[in-house]
Amino acid sequence: MNLRHLRFAIGACACALAASAIAAPAIASSSSRTDVHGMRAGAAALPPAAASATGGAGSGAWTSLGPPGGDVADVAASPTAAGVVLAGIAPGGSFGGTLYRSVDGGGHWSAVAGLAGISVHRIAFTPSGEAYAATQDSVWTSVDDGATWTHRNLGIDPLNDETFAVAIDPGNPSTIWAGISDAAGFQTVNLMRSLDGGTSWTDRTPPHDAAMTGAGIAIDPNDSDTVIAVFHGDFGGGEVWVTTDGGDTWENRSDGLPGTPVNAVDYDGTRLLVGGGQNFGSQDLGLYASDDLGVTWSPLHDPSWPLLVVTAIAVDPADAQTIVTATDGAGVNITHDGGATWETGAGGTGSLAAQSVRYAPASSSTLFVGANSLGVFVSSDAGSDFAASSSGISELSLYSIAASPADPLQLAVAFQGPNNGGVFSSADGGATWIVETVPPTRYSQVGFSPSGVLYAISSGPSTVAPEGLYRRESSGRWTGLGPDQGDLYESDLAAMRFSVNDPNLILLGGADFGVAGNEGTVWRSVDAGQTWVKEYEGEAATFVSAIEIVEDGSDQTMIAAFTGTDTPDQGGVLRSTDGGVSWAPVLEQSMYLQRPMLCASPGNAQTFFMASALDFSTGGLSRSDDGGATWNPTGWQGATISGLACDPADSDVLYVAQQGNVRAARSSDQGVSFTPFASGLATAGSPTQLAIAQGSSGSRLLMATSKGSYATPIADDDVIFVDGFDG
Repeated sequence: MNLRHLRFAIGACACALAASAIAAPAIASSSSRTDVHGMRAGAAALPPAAASATGGAGSGAWTSLGPPGGDVADVAASPTAAGVVLAGIAPGGSFGGTLYRSVDGGGHWSAVAGLAGISVHRIAFTPSGEAYAATQDSVWTSVDDGATWTHRNLGIDPLNDETFAVAIDPGNPSTIWAGISDAAGFQTVNLMRSLDGGTSWTDRTPPHDAAMTGAGIAIDPNDSDTVIAVFHGDFGGGEVWVTTDGGDTWENRSDGLPGTPVNAVDYDGTRLLVGGGQNFGSQDLGLYASDDLGVTWSPLHDPSWPLLVVTAIAVDPADAQTIVTATDGAGVNITHDGGATWETGAGGTGSLAAQSVRYAPASSSTLFVGANSLGVFVSSDAGSDFAASSSGISELSLYSIAASPADPLQLAVAFQGPNNGGVFSSADGGATWIVETVPPTRYSQVGFSPSGVLYAISSGPSTVAPEGLYRRESSGRWTGLGPDQGDLYESDLAAMRFSVNDPNLILLGGADFGVAGNEGTVWRSVDAGQTWVKEYEGEAATFVSAIEIVEDGSDQTMIAAFTGTDTPDQGGVLRSTDGGVSWAPVLEQSMYLQRPMLCASPGNAQTFFMASALDFSTGGLSRSDDGGATWNPTGWQGATISGLACDPADSDVLYVAQQGNVRAARSSDQGVSFTPFASGLATAGSPTQLAIAQGSSGSRLLMATSKGSYATPIADDDVIFVDGFDG
């Protein structure tokens, strides 16, 4: 079965939707460090943002459209409660996730309220059914099949107690081991043990030269004192340590391994397996085995493996020769002969950024896989076929949303993880979704041409597929159009604009990267993407985030908004009056303009609005009435803006998406003042983009968020104004 043709159904209204303006998202990447191929390291453990009140005030009547999914770090089934399965969410491997629970074997999921906002990295069950969770906030336990949870105090700095591994002694379920984050070097206690079920803990950290995150723990099923712990660094390095006296003394058994991050470990009392690696910097490891507790090692992977980055290991409980590995970008690999031969990308999983793999308790046929972005997958035939099983999980991090001007029911969203991503499309207004057959890279933008052709911008990694613009053909296949400046990651793009007059004219905006530099760029194609010319290359540390065309029928006047991050912070607007051949700045401000957005007024082709973050907590609007030549503030400032849309039927009406308490707001006076427009968004994620959709039955506003997409009617008779909104 091909996972990219799975259909995802959710309960959403199939209402008429239409075209949208393109606006760049304001989401930060999971890691600011990117290598020459556009690979990112695992997310650094940064402090979570202060929790904000959820804003449901105002009109809007927003409803969730999906699609289902999220960054699932682990999936585990209860050994005692039939049908109970737990799935831990950890966005980008970092903070701000939650726990989901299923009572029908993974068919449907619901969020566990007690762990809202708390990433869950690893789950373990005792034989009697008590559950333990390694989270961003220490270890939690549950005695009611995961319905409610109790926090356990590790006795270390509570600001640096993120836990990535938890293991239960098979010989004594009261003995619990936990692997702790190195917290960017601030936490030197990286391995702990409890002898009383998690009530009290002691430091069992091996004598590292430097702190490293405790990533995995295995305990000898026949000897509680023999424990293997594996570690990794945030950007490189890994170790394997072995104790035979419960952690009083340790032996470093890393010799013979590549020295790259070690992520997973399994030990059955005879054979020791470790897996690891990291996409960032091509830090390969793969899968290694040892029959002498790590004194010597032999690789179990072979040249058939497309990727040597293992995130989890599972061994068939009835057959030690059957080993399953999860890989971070190439799905699931299975061997039935102890590693002599392998099936890679088993069951159609070859494009998954798999983070975990588990057998159901006492089962050789049921496998659960947790993956970045696409959530949970289940196999009931020992891995021959995997099916998506994420219904009810609404944690997919979206970067863009668009609707077709040719068919208002055609929608598309772009999503991405640290080194993976894709595009979902819907032909029924969001009632069901299909994973498109784009390369599994990060996607920063989706958009439809005036004729209804779907496009998407890939932002790497280049080792998976070239970055640049991709087009969906009538066959459903996708064609890479570029611009591609080489084999490395050289083009970081996030803005697109199509001419409504000339189907061959396409504009792209972004910046060069790596060996190409870091200057903001505007690219232009006059042959529908067959060839490209870099018409503008700006100053260093700039980024073109939005492009518009003055719709006077000539395609001569164009504007582009850009971010600047040098000191002093620079941002502003570029303008072209010769069809995009040459560009010059018309507005530069010595202030922080984070990914500014543009939208065009329907009442006057010369009128545009620009929204941007003015600093790290404030956003504002500017207006131009002369085709972008001059700009003036509208006078309004509010929370950081991450989406902007002009109402296509009313030149007085604007919408903004915001971070903080009120996630959406509406202006009826051309951006001078705003009122809340956020009913139904109380549990929504952080907004990343707004888009207007207009159909024959009325208009709707679309929103992409860090937890799926939303839609609301915006017809005048649906608007209810609420007094007292101050932005």
